[in-house]
Amino acid sequence: MKYFLSLFFLCLLSFHFSYAQIDPEESREHIILKWSPLSLFDIDNTFQAGVEIPLKNDRFTIQQDVGYGHSNFNVWYAQEEDRPDKTTIKSRTQLRYYFYEKRKFRSYVAGEYLFKRIVTRETQWVGMDCGGVNGCGYFENKDVKLGRFVSALHAKFGWQIYFSNRTSMDLFMGFGLRKARVKSLTPNAENVRFNNDWDWFRSNRPGNYQVIPSLAIGFHLGIALGKFRKTESDNL
Repeated sequence: MKYFLSLFFLCLLSFHFSYAQIDPEESREHIILKWSPLSLFDIDNTFQAGVEIPLKNDRFTIQQDVGYGHSNFNVWYAQEEDRPDKTTIKSRTQLRYYFYEKRKFRSYVAGEYLFKRIVTRETQWVGMDCGGVNGCGYFENKDVKLGRFVSALHAKFGWQIYFSNRTSMDLFMGFGLRKARVKSLTPNAENVRFNNDWDWFRSNRPGNYQVIPSLAIGFHLGIALGKFRKTESDNL
């Protein structure tokens, strides 16, 4: 985790000292590679990166983010000896419309679809050949997996701020709805129990859960790809 914190502050410093001449029309024609530092500090932590691609009308763009994380580099479990074996995969797909533009920043509204898959692994005694009045035929100590699948829709509002032709910061906030589904991913295993109470204020019991409100807030650090007409000294 110290490595990620050092990298985060190094990026902030590089953005601060990279302030240079800006050609907004040219910058907005380029694909932007992005990194989301705050996703490392999420409960379901991921290293998340993405690309923003301008469409023919550059007021519209598509942004696709993907992330991968494991509880071994989750700051929330750093002090716990018995940390869960949890893997997270996350995808965010976003369509943006930039409705206001100035030389050093743009404002946008966006619609976003989020999908998140969290898989937790444990070794426990589970019932086999269960059913009927006799219950389970026998119990077996085996590795089991539980999956949490989350889908969400967000409406977002944000600002893309330019430090130079190549470097930018994207600030955003959004609201929406999300729904979770939890199920066992181990074939032929009955009575799988993962945190039957609550884990981080949410249940891990198998089932379909009600739609609940969702909040999205954070920022991206961006680097534009490709060649610029200006000299490299102006773009860095």
